[in-house]
Amino acid sequence: MAPDRVVVAVDEDTDPTIPVAKEHGADIIVSNATGLYEARNAVLHDCTTDYLAFTDADCRLAPEWVALAKGVLDERPEIAAGTGAHPSVGERNLAAWLHHMWFLVETRATGPTDGVIGGNSYFRTQALRDVGGWLPLSGHSAAEDVYISMALQRAGHGIWFESGAAANHHYETRMDGLRRKAIMMGKDIVVMLRAAGWFGGLWWYTLAIPTMAAMLVLGIFVMAVSVVGGISIAALPLVMSFLFLLLSFRSVSKTIPRWAARWILIWPYSYGICKGLVAPIPEAARR
Repeated sequence: MAPDRVVVAVDEDTDPTIPVAKEHGADIIVSNATGLYEARNAVLHDCTTDYLAFTDADCRLAPEWVALAKGVLDERPEIAAGTGAHPSVGERNLAAWLHHMWFLVETRATGPTDGVIGGNSYFRTQALRDVGGWLPLSGHSAAEDVYISMALQRAGHGIWFESGAAANHHYETRMDGLRRKAIMMGKDIVVMLRAAGWFGGLWWYTLAIPTMAAMLVLGIFVMAVSVVGGISIAALPLVMSFLFLLLSFRSVSKTIPRWAARWILIWPYSYGICKGLVAPIPEAARR
């Protein structure tokens, strides 16, 4: 099944994607966006269909993706948004593996879920408009999927995971690029939560991440004075984070690699969280 309309959003009219997209019949939006929040809103403003779906430039959709996404929204009136698996394609190295392990949503089975993946998401257009779309958060490009998922759920809408609606993803293959992405993700989720005024469970969960990283470092230093005491302090965040993921996944095979990946990426991510705590919030983005 083909979509009724394909829109390619670019930031500038010099983007080399434009002629290629036009050759394939796509409409072009030159958003002049300074980040993903603004780009998503530009597409929403231009949307003329009842359903609106997003994918990213580094994703390749499964052939049945449109039909499955449309089927979810056609058949489930309580569902306003959906997502699907994000399997890895292309080069697979340590950086790509770590990046892939970041996506927790895709470990779910078909059924209700709690969030969408930005590059694999589909929505009822009116539901997006009813919640005001995305925050006008200029200069930020991460956690926009977390924001819209929370906004829709707070408005009483459901979210669905359809495993067959897969967006095959070319993950980051450079460790430095992944480091910068982790910093950005940590910063932007904190900025987003501050702008939205959401200081609930996710806020405290996010702040717990650099706290756990600091506990591990503290434990290592304490070992110089007391081996038992230091090990106890260092082990606490490792054990707590493992048990948290195990309770979430109810699968040791899913938990172990994602737990390990998170403890590798916790350092740049924690740094990003700290940056987000002191970053300025644009007045236009405050809710």
